[in-house]
Amino acid sequence: MLWQTATDGNSKQRPMNFPPLRSFHRVALMLALFAVCMVAYLGGLGGGFQFDDYQVIVYNDALHSLMTNTHHWLLVALSTNSGPLRRPVSMLTFGLNVAWFGMNPMAFKLVNLGIHLFSGGLIYAIGRQLAARLTGSMPCTAIKPEMLALLAVGLWLLHPLNVSGVLYIVQRMNELAALFMLCGLWCYVDGRERMLAGESALVSAIAAVCLFGVLAVFSKENGVLIAAYALVIEATCYRFEASSTRERRALQGFFGIGVGLPAAAFVAFLATHAHWLTASYAGRDFTLYQRLLSEARILCDYLLWIFVPNPAWMGLYHDDIATSTGLFSPTSTAFAIVFLLAAVIAAWKLRRRHPGVTFAIAWFLIGHSMESTILPLELVFEHRNYLPMAGLLLGSVCALAPLIPADWNRRWIAAACTVLLLGLAGLTAMRAASWGNPLTMALDDARHHPDSSRDQYAAGRALIFDGASRNERLQAEQQAIPYFRRSALLDHNSVYAASNLMFIMSRTQTIAPIAIADLADRLRTTPSYVQANPFFDLLNNATTQKLTLTPADISTLTQAALANPHFPAMVRAMIMSDYGAYLFNAVGDHQGGINLTVAAAATDPANPYFVLRLATLALAVGDSAKAGQYLDAATRLDKVNTYSKQIDELRLRLQ
Repeated sequence: MLWQTATDGNSKQRPMNFPPLRSFHRVALMLALFAVCMVAYLGGLGGGFQFDDYQVIVYNDALHSLMTNTHHWLLVALSTNSGPLRRPVSMLTFGLNVAWFGMNPMAFKLVNLGIHLFSGGLIYAIGRQLAARLTGSMPCTAIKPEMLALLAVGLWLLHPLNVSGVLYIVQRMNELAALFMLCGLWCYVDGRERMLAGESALVSAIAAVCLFGVLAVFSKENGVLIAAYALVIEATCYRFEASSTRERRALQGFFGIGVGLPAAAFVAFLATHAHWLTASYAGRDFTLYQRLLSEARILCDYLLWIFVPNPAWMGLYHDDIATSTGLFSPTSTAFAIVFLLAAVIAAWKLRRRHPGVTFAIAWFLIGHSMESTILPLELVFEHRNYLPMAGLLLGSVCALAPLIPADWNRRWIAAACTVLLLGLAGLTAMRAASWGNPLTMALDDARHHPDSSRDQYAAGRALIFDGASRNERLQAEQQAIPYFRRSALLDHNSVYAASNLMFIMSRTQTIAPIAIADLADRLRTTPSYVQANPFFDLLNNATTQKLTLTPADISTLTQAALANPHFPAMVRAMIMSDYGAYLFNAVGDHQGGINLTVAAAATDPANPYFVLRLATLALAVGDSAKAGQYLDAATRLDKVNTYSKQIDELRLRLQ
């Protein structure tokens, strides 16, 4: 039975019959939405991997082992450091992708699209139950509640802001967390409806939230928000209504334990470990205070992108959004804070008469409570709106629907909604098509975000990859130089563009001392250890190719990198090891190369990689006994067989 909100003399919600859509029509309309969504995303299924995809998937030895006879599923499940729980559920799905289809980006994206469609179906199932309750004391008589839910899920499925959440392969982690949360929330809503119908469903509703919450958390840590999302539903739609005081108290106790207790425990942890939060910002170029100020503006940007979906504002990177350094720096910071405070006050004031408004605001803010507050994450990513946008749209549709006059022609309303959805589908198709071609995407984003250092760098990198695929790398490198120069100019902490510029220039001309000093300064001061990666590439290229960089230049750069206080032991060890390889192979200083590799192994003693490097060097100088000792040590350290193939190959060389 569907619920249409009405009021009696006491202004309490009561159920009313509303003729439901026939089951066949519901299925047909949902299938039509799914079909439009698949067509919209069709152009984006090509292309390749992006950004974090490489670290988590492409360069993941455990995933590559699935294509051999030495794979280990437990190793696959725990093969990433993305998050404190290592996200094993998500990693296992990546493993299944590799086991069945290899490292095929299209296969990964197809699975992501399937998850997106499944999540859309769950949002509709939840929305069908909640829509009538969310219209408040002014029920909508022009549009059936089921159609409101259908419109909301259509807006969500076809919204161009979700393109990065679906086609950015590694964001399957976020998709899966959302999917499991939606499963748990659907079970919760179904249980609450059954409870109000007189059935005993409290235990199953709470158990479902807990079970799917565990799966969500082990997909991505923001799955812990499932109980908070359920609280939003309870507070705005059911208001702890129950058939008995015992059930009402059980509900209140569940949310006290599921939401209140974890929040209190986290606050207590911060109070007793104040250094933890401040220390965690050591690798960022903004402070906790600056992040909180900036996120107020960014949340307002997200709202703008959702309600005015201009693809030109969207992109994979948003480092062109300035960090707020004070309430009026920029001045929009203060206005954003006032706007958000006003929204919270409005949500509270309108909670009874217009619950859709309260639901939309509360759901959106709860959805951003982890990734857009105090944790030292990147400031902006579009995919953070994936699930928050679903409730925002559902609540907004239900809040606006009662404003439509009852005598409006329903066919015209349906036509207007269809045009709106098809318009969104067109924008999504345009954006997805850009994602389907790495070069087009990179150049589009660089054009739309001229002040983004990352987008300028990505454009130069894409030009080189495209040129290399056509055997025209040298010409492509020249085309990439302006993008790299602008990228380096925009971000003085970035090593990526400066390192690539130096590599390109050093193949044909002598590098000026000022360029060496500039890159050395970046290596010495960059707050992020990830910035060491392009320097590793430069060291390896200097080892294997003929560059104009002198040993003195390489030494200057290496010493600068080793002087960076933000680089952890693992990164420092890798710098020593790669510099040792340069000395051993390019300069001919065998003893210097060995000494540095020994120092690397001592700096990161639990890592078998550096011991393997020592075994390789020992073989190169003909010391078989020493090589055997190093291989034995590497075998003891390699507890999960990450390097078993390399160890076996080196042992064969010993025979």
